[in-house]
Amino acid sequence: MSTVEKDLEVMAHRLVEASGAPDERDLAYARAGLDGIVNGLKARRAWSEHVGEILTPSEAVAVAGWTRAALSKAVREHRVLRLTGSNGKYGYAAAGFTDDRPAKPILGIQQVLRVWADVDPRGWSTVAWFATEQAELGGRTPRRALLDGDVPVVARAAEGAASRLSA
Repeated sequence: MSTVEKDLEVMAHRLVEASGAPDERDLAYARAGLDGIVNGLKARRAWSEHVGEILTPSEAVAVAGWTRAALSKAVREHRVLRLTGSNGKYGYAAAGFTDDRPAKPILGIQQVLRVWADVDPRGWSTVAWFATEQAELGGRTPRRALLDGDVPVVARAAEGAASRLSA
């Protein structure tokens, strides 16, 4: 048993003891829950290494200087890319914001996100495309091309990529 596995086992025992009525089924339940948390953290880290920071709702509100209502409105208007996790929780692609503080949605992102909305309702293919260098953008990422002001070119590239995904 690795050190991490031992640590998880200890945490599972502590959780079960804290519940006040420990039994073996509770221990298995607690261990499965901790394993799920660890796996979720690993997946989040792997995605973040590829697509950049994934903001929690609170972080997105803080970065943009908005209310939660304003964030929800920006998602509905396709100005912010919301990512839906397998657990149903939301994250927000930091790559869609400027680096300024308070951050603003990148100019032109609305045209790009509208293209992807019906094809990729959970947002993961969109953010992967957005963070990957594209030949049709001269080897730039769509984010970089938008920041460079090439909105029509990025919108056309998004249409092509989204149509290939939906085919």
